[in-house]
Amino acid sequence: MEPDYFADFEQAFVGRTCSIVREAPVWRANFGDGFTIGLEVPWRIVANGRVAFGDEDDGQWFGLPSPIDGEERAASLLQGRVVQAMQLDHETGDLHIVFDGNTRIDVFNQSCGYEGWAAYYSVGGSQWGVIAMGGGEIAVVPG
Repeated sequence: MEPDYFADFEQAFVGRTCSIVREAPVWRANFGDGFTIGLEVPWRIVANGRVAFGDEDDGQWFGLPSPIDGEERAASLLQGRVVQAMQLDHETGDLHIVFDGNTRIDVFNQSCGYEGWAAYYSVGGSQWGVIAMGGGEIAVVPG
């Protein structure tokens, strides 16, 4: 029986926590043990039904006494949150990472030509990569 690579991907991250770091020009979501997602496209954190942080908010003042520190903001929003589900849109390559506490990360694959994000993880001792290709195609590759 052929493995269900997409189901394996969506299950692999469940139960993990996440930290996000800025590695200019991209952001990286780290889930421990080499589980990671490189974000080269717009993404946001939604908490309690509202946009709580968008990647473009990093460094913005918005009338505050100091600019928003994206890593710090993401850390405060994701602190202790555990992944409940990964939802991969098979038409667009968008990704939704659902956490407990009414929090999620939305990742938008917005190009017909460029890759949007790449995830790396392991299942059953094998390393894998899932790449959101331009136009919404999803590639699964041995990692």
